Amino acid sequence: MIKHTSISNLKSQISNSIAVIFLILSGFAPAAEQGRTDLTEAMKQSIVYLNVSFYGYERTQPWKHKDLSENWACGCAVGKYEVLTPAWNIANTALVKAIRYGQNEFVGAKIKIVDYESNLCLIELDPNGMTEPLKPLVFTEDYQKGAEVAFYWLSSDNHLYNGRAYLDRARVEKTNTSYERSLHYVAANASRSTGSGQVYCAGSEPIGIACWYNDNKEAGLIPAERINRFLAAAAEDDYKGFGSVGFAASELLDPAMRSFLKMPADLKAGIYVTDVYNLGTACDVLKKADVILAIDGNVINSHGRFMHPKYEWLHYHHLITNKAVGQTVKFELWRDGKKKKVKAEVKNFDVSEMLVPYHEYDRQSEYIITAGFVLQKLTREYMAQWGDDWTGKVSPHLYHYYRDLAFKPTPERSDIVILSFVLPANINLGYKDIGQIVVKKFNGMTIRSIADIPTAQKLNPESKYDVLEFELDNPVVVIPRDQLPAADLAIGRNYRISKLANIEQ
Repeated sequence: MIKHTSISNLKSQISNSIAVIFLILSGFAPAAEQGRTDLTEAMKQSIVYLNVSFYGYERTQPWKHKDLSENWACGCAVGKYEVLTPAWNIANTALVKAIRYGQNEFVGAKIKIVDYESNLCLIELDPNGMTEPLKPLVFTEDYQKGAEVAFYWLSSDNHLYNGRAYLDRARVEKTNTSYERSLHYVAANASRSTGSGQVYCAGSEPIGIACWYNDNKEAGLIPAERINRFLAAAAEDDYKGFGSVGFAASELLDPAMRSFLKMPADLKAGIYVTDVYNLGTACDVLKKADVILAIDGNVINSHGRFMHPKYEWLHYHHLITNKAVGQTVKFELWRDGKKKKVKAEVKNFDVSEMLVPYHEYDRQSEYIITAGFVLQKLTREYMAQWGDDWTGKVSPHLYHYYRDLAFKPTPERSDIVILSFVLPANINLGYKDIGQIVVKKFNGMTIRSIADIPTAQKLNPESKYDVLEFELDNPVVVIPRDQLPAADLAIGRNYRISKLANIEQ
């Protein structure tokens, strides 16, 4: 029997079908319509909205605070009163507070552990501001390439939203907070822009948190593997972090080069060590011109990748950056015409130890202003102030220190001190156009770090002048000491500089 449908019912069915199609295209279709797992209800007790106030400092005028700004991020519960978010979200934070689902009042929060090299931050919420504990998430390290995934976040108006994507690949790449390369998942065809800590799930299991998003609708995830290791390390009394690579290596594809290194024709593996740093893992056991054949038994092909049992081909950095400090890593090498095995302790370092620090989050740059000459520590963030393509805009001499020597501090030189620019004043007439040059000596003293400047200013007390010398063919600067106190006072007043020096001793 044919069943007849009224016109009004037919219109209603068409309207509902259009609505469902719209939701599917938008990535917000109800789970019942798509046969998918929907964790929206479950996530209400595990996800918080983070309100972050931050300021930072001007890198080219390091005495200046940036204006206080606000941003938001997603935090997910990993303890009753602890939440996890990408470290990028809290860089240069002045204040952080949280909103949980169903509670409109902000909850006080403080940063417990931040690891910019792993791009992870553990935040502790004030239990007294919570109506009840959060429900911690447990991240699964199960990886299913091509699987459909859902992501969740809480908005400022206390609504929990979700979106859809699929798990496309795993790769080792730089984090957006560090020089270091770490494992990431890449989720493709994401229905919404993510990158602020949104929780990604495969089925009913959390697999990672979002840390970047690009114009191709791809989202980068900090995977469960990194998250679980971070949380285990954070549970220890003394958080030490994970390994940093202490060398640079290149592909070894040229048969002539392999022949020159006396490698057998049937030995196809290996990458060529082009540089060994003074910081990081294996800097004390590797030599330039070594060929790394395997790390911890994993054969490294000539492109610098190894076959991972779960993720397939990965960059060799993963074999070091995934290990905790203090563990051991084993290298099989080709050195001086024969195979050799060496062991190294996994190490890392504070970014401030670099000759040219990669970043200076949460701290003011070191500087000193004398007679209007702005002397400061060279950092990558300083050079990045020149905007896109900054590597071609800064002085080639400065870029050389960053590109070739950033990881090579020595007892003889731990900082690169530069004359950034000159604040015009009567005491420095004729020098206003010099800048971006490297300080070599101050009053005859070779400058090893910016902390040497105050000591150098006290040298040669019988002299009427302070004398600044620079690298390359740059002019010598002569500062009359008898005019200096009054000039510094006037410069501080005229340029509204309350503190003419910030040097860590």
